[in-house]
Amino acid sequence: MRVVQGCLLGIAVFQILSTLLGAVELLVAPQWFAPLLDDTVFAGRYVLAALLLGVVVGGFQWAAVVVHLRMRRWLPLGHALAGTVMTGWIAGECLVLDSFMWPHALWGGMGVVQLLLVLVLLGVLRPEGAEVG
Repeated sequence: MRVVQGCLLGIAVFQILSTLLGAVELLVAPQWFAPLLDDTVFAGRYVLAALLLGVVVGGFQWAAVVVHLRMRRWLPLGHALAGTVMTGWIAGECLVLDSFMWPHALWGGMGVVQLLLVLVLLGVLRPEGAEVG
């Protein structure tokens, strides 16, 4: 289970860095995202989009890391919430943008992997041939 826990921590850190980078890019170079966001509710509201991405979505990943390192008892819940928020954010982003690009597959896939690893950690999913009990 240490490998699973290590993978969960690695995914959360990767997602933190990704959301932080995305939020900074939205604030520093909004013109990069203007063509994508012009026909959405975020047209001209790049600060709002950056806050939602960096603080809300990234915040759940930060919380998962804090729980992972300091409150082990809540580790599955912390990562399950973080994975759910990331997956939901990516799904919502695809719907709002009305497009799907490879980064969506990467970050959404990482959210799904985070959820699957929580199931492995809880014993719901087991490798083939693993002992029950």
